[in-house]
Amino acid sequence: MDASKVLEALQAPFPPEDIEWRVGSTNKEKTKGLALAYVTNRAIQNRLDEVFGPFGWQNQFKEWKQGSQLCGISVKFGDEWITKWDGADDSNQEATKGGLSDSMKRAAYQWGIGRYLYRLPQVWMPIKQVGRSYVLDKKPTLPSWAIPKDYKQGSSETHYQEQHSKPTTSIPATIRAKWEAGGANPDMLEFWFRNCLEEGKTVEDIEQFLTEKIQEKNGTKGNGQTGNGTASDKQRKAIFAIAKNKGLNEENIKQLIRYLNHKQSTSELTSKEASDLISLLNETERDELLAMISNSRGPDFGRSIDISDDDLPF
Repeated sequence: MDASKVLEALQAPFPPEDIEWRVGSTNKEKTKGLALAYVTNRAIQNRLDEVFGPFGWQNQFKEWKQGSQLCGISVKFGDEWITKWDGADDSNQEATKGGLSDSMKRAAYQWGIGRYLYRLPQVWMPIKQVGRSYVLDKKPTLPSWAIPKDYKQGSSETHYQEQHSKPTTSIPATIRAKWEAGGANPDMLEFWFRNCLEEGKTVEDIEQFLTEKIQEKNGTKGNGQTGNGTASDKQRKAIFAIAKNKGLNEENIKQLIRYLNHKQSTSELTSKEASDLISLLNETERDELLAMISNSRGPDFGRSIDISDDDLPF
């Protein structure tokens, strides 16, 4: 198998039963949470067996600094062994075991295994409290591109059988047109539209939301905006002033902007986006803001660890 075929096999989507979900950020009422997907370690091991054979790959674990674990996944390609490393912090429950498990998931992402899950749209789902934690009360519906093309639901997959046997959602032409005008991925529309309806939004609500997003993109909407629709200097200064009073630094602000707006800095915000960020900073406690940053990075497992060659313990 040549390199392109190997990569294609590694990066292929998994069946729904191999995907697990956890709760990221929650709303203030603790009734809904951000659904974050990840691949089980069992599925990762099976994928490596399928692509390289049971004797064509291996993993190694090393403790890295205090309370963190490194995992290296090595594969045999031709006559050469190639290793990719990543790490994770120990978890709150079964600390070391959780750290080992999460570091292997991260190392698998280095090989492209399950990396497509980062492309899933952010979806808020009903949650319930179990002990001191929260779990999803209902699993999201995976979009068609995130399921193997030849996948067939079995009797044990009742939940997904029910979800995927639903008739195709009828999407008004006006919404399709606005979705395309906004430059969004066409493959994501049906999934996103269906989740909006399940959350109780009307077609009119959805159309208005898309209209506002297009206006923001084109710089034609926003209170107190400048000529090109960008945030004013006064708004940007207010953001940093409030953040400073909350004990947040510039990097924290950038992380919030990346999470909320998929942009890199205050200079890229529209006036409306800046106004919303100011409201969020004023209304939200520092700890909640930091939790939002740390829990909203896609299928994350503990804090992300930046590793350089000098840091490796071997």
